[in-house]
Amino acid sequence: MKKYIQIVMIFLLFIMLIPMITLLTGKESSTQQQTEIITNIEYPETVKILDSEAGSTIEIPFEDYVVGAVAAQMPYSFEEEALKAQAVLAQTYIISRRISEKEQPTDSLLGADMSRDESVYQPYCTDEEINALYGDDALDAKKKIRSAVQAVLGEVAVYDDMPIISAFHGISSGFTESAQNAWGIDIPYLVSVESETDPSSPDFSKKYLISDSELKDKLLEYYPDMKFSGKAESWLDISETSRGGTVLSIGIGDEKQQVSGYDFMKMLDLRSPAFKFTHEGDTFTFTVSGCGHLVGMSQNGANEMAKLHRTYKDILKFYFKGIELQRIKK
Repeated sequence: MKKYIQIVMIFLLFIMLIPMITLLTGKESSTQQQTEIITNIEYPETVKILDSEAGSTIEIPFEDYVVGAVAAQMPYSFEEEALKAQAVLAQTYIISRRISEKEQPTDSLLGADMSRDESVYQPYCTDEEINALYGDDALDAKKKIRSAVQAVLGEVAVYDDMPIISAFHGISSGFTESAQNAWGIDIPYLVSVESETDPSSPDFSKKYLISDSELKDKLLEYYPDMKFSGKAESWLDISETSRGGTVLSIGIGDEKQQVSGYDFMKMLDLRSPAFKFTHEGDTFTFTVSGCGHLVGMSQNGANEMAKLHRTYKDILKFYFKGIELQRIKK
């Protein structure tokens, strides 16, 4: 249990730096089997969320929380099976939060399970926020999302009888990233998998043009003693990448100080750590693939799998290796 809590805490620190998101029905597969009941996890009737700015805590029925979480995390236009997969991850996340808070309470939460601070905790929309987000489509959005949530209500993804780290991102680089490469932690179910439909997404890549002087200023904010002499094209050198193109190490400055692609992404506010660059004139051009930290479920990939009549169980077991889906007993 202690190791599990430590991993959860490291994951929370990690998502403070990197946003996780941007932004079917068919033949029953072999994984669409009766979900087993898990008895060592308590069913949450409500979820407590702290509004730090207001200094108050709201208590929400569990189902309503999951609807609000899915609404905040995935477009309602996505396929039903993708929405179900997201709902299972939302449920798994809040169960994990409750376990973590029970074992090691966060003083600043004042007894709540999480807060509205989306730099630390996964996003959630109130009913009013869903209305504002979707406008005239709000009723349809809430109806579709609630239907997906009710179909999987109480289901969680587990590994070794504990809720998984429910990591997800908008679009992969063509491969998801392992927890080992992203966080330096070996988590057996968070390994790299090929998400082959992602490169065909119209939102797959994005270019960033950064002038030499702007790049230098941004890097000096983090490394004020770093030296940048000679031609600007010599300032950067990608040292190591993963099979999906995630930059694992890049040398910067005259001495080529090694930093991770994740740290470099933060410095330049890139949308993913999978990037390449060119230099021409007085400008660097960064071509970034995917969106988010690239660990866990690709939401775009999940939606494409759903279009191919794969179920939410297929989707989750593809992106999280060796997990089981179990239902919490009320």
